[in-house]
Amino acid sequence: MGKVKVIRRVLLVILIAVFAYSGYRIGVYLYDGYASGKLNDRMKQQYEAAQKMQEETNPSGQGQFMEEAQSKASYQRRFDSLLAINPDIVGWIRIDDTDIDYPVVQSGDNQYYLNHNVEKQRSQRGAIFMDYRYTEENENAQLVIYGHHMKDGSMFGELSKYKDAAYYQEHDKIAFEGLKEPATYQIFSVYIYSPESRSFEYEFADAQQYQAYLDAIKRQSLYDTGVEATSDDQLLTLVTCTYEVTDARLIIHAKRVRLTDVRDA
Repeated sequence: MGKVKVIRRVLLVILIAVFAYSGYRIGVYLYDGYASGKLNDRMKQQYEAAQKMQEETNPSGQGQFMEEAQSKASYQRRFDSLLAINPDIVGWIRIDDTDIDYPVVQSGDNQYYLNHNVEKQRSQRGAIFMDYRYTEENENAQLVIYGHHMKDGSMFGELSKYKDAAYYQEHDKIAFEGLKEPATYQIFSVYIYSPESRSFEYEFADAQQYQAYLDAIKRQSLYDTGVEATSDDQLLTLVTCTYEVTDARLIIHAKRVRLTDVRDA
């Protein structure tokens, strides 16, 4: 009986330790979510305040327009307060009627912001970040933006809703406001990418290669969006995790449909 009691006590200690560690991990996850939400709220407040100031300085629809250069300079100043927090910020992404409304950062690799937030603090949620290979000077490169798929729907979690064609019909546009100019993109392809499939490309040698790529990713779409893309279009791609197979990714491709007037952005 003595040995049985010892075994029971050891098992009890192990069980308590497991529960304690699990509780700790849950607590860390919940706090990280809370801190991440508060941080993004602060960033949004600063960005929206700068946007409001720009609109007041440069009113729209009243016949009082600045010269184009002045208007662009006014738009670009909306990022000043954010760049003071983190010079890695390269823009802001938003999708109407969703919680996707975040600053976008870019570093020298695609690893750092997987586990660091926009203030460069350690975070399970990381940040929304642009592929390190993209530069504005290279017009032949697609703009790729990554974000974690969090179980609470934060970061890029809501992108999973695009697996439903009906949801796409109500949310087919993406706004990306870069440091120099804002633009609107229309989604034309949504699909699941697995490690066994051909990886998506970042740069293209010529228009023919680019068009072949656009045709290929259009065919992979889970449903027909009715939107076509040509080699004249600039491409925005959103990437997040999905769980159909191990290491799968949800890929959303969109083409730029217009530059948003800086007075309306």
